[in-house]
Amino acid sequence: MTERLREFMENEARSGSMDFGCITPQYVYRMWGGQVPLSEIEDGLRELREQGFMNLSNHREETI
Repeated sequence: MTERLREFMENEARSGSMDFGCITPQYVYRMWGGQVPLSEIEDGLRELREQGFMNLSNHREETI
């Protein structure tokens, strides 16, 4: 789940239409057509946050 979320978030950020701070579990749920339980998305986003992935400054350093 976290890998799928990571890829989704990176694609959203690349598109320039969204930054990590605006990506909520409800947004992901709607974008994925309700195919993944909201609780799984919440858990996955929480795990990514704990790993520091959603910290924009860390992410920029990783991609440079």
